[in-house]
Amino acid sequence: MMSTLSKYSNSFMTLLMLAIFTSMVIVASRYPAGARFMPFVLGFPAIALCLLQLFLDARERHAAKHAESKSEVEKAEEQVSKAVGHAVHFDVGNILMPGQELEAGEQLRREAIAWGYFLALILGIILFGFHAAVPVFLIAFLRFRANASWKLSLGLTAVASFILFYAFEYVLRISLHNGFITERIMDAIGG
Repeated sequence: MMSTLSKYSNSFMTLLMLAIFTSMVIVASRYPAGARFMPFVLGFPAIALCLLQLFLDARERHAAKHAESKSEVEKAEEQVSKAVGHAVHFDVGNILMPGQELEAGEQLRREAIAWGYFLALILGIILFGFHAAVPVFLIAFLRFRANASWKLSLGLTAVASFILFYAFEYVLRISLHNGFITERIMDAIGG
């Protein structure tokens, strides 16, 4: 059971996201033209990417069944080593190297952490709005998950937040959600 779960875990997640985006597009198709624009802009590319990911997962499982003694990564390392004239080693994730998969418990722990970050971002946006939740999420993810320095985390967050908010609010003229708690606080202090 656990080997099947770890073997198909990417596909399960992709199917879940495909169902969410498809539902979003179906529901949005009943909206007026102006209101369905953003769900369509997000939904259709996401659906296409989910279908692509399902295809890639199926192809990877098929290739793993018929893998030769040498993995594709080792073959690529040899080719690049010959081209550049010295030994090259690729440090890639376990998804690209079927022979070196993570244990089921470690895989489950990493997926739980990723889900935790995702759900915390969504909850933060709902409660505190985009302007507070996105920078906090970016700093937390970059500093604690990607192990970036504080200086790099703060710098990247400042640049990414500026670009994101400028693009939505000034270029696309879309007002971002302020958050339920933030709106109550602003109303209480008269903002």
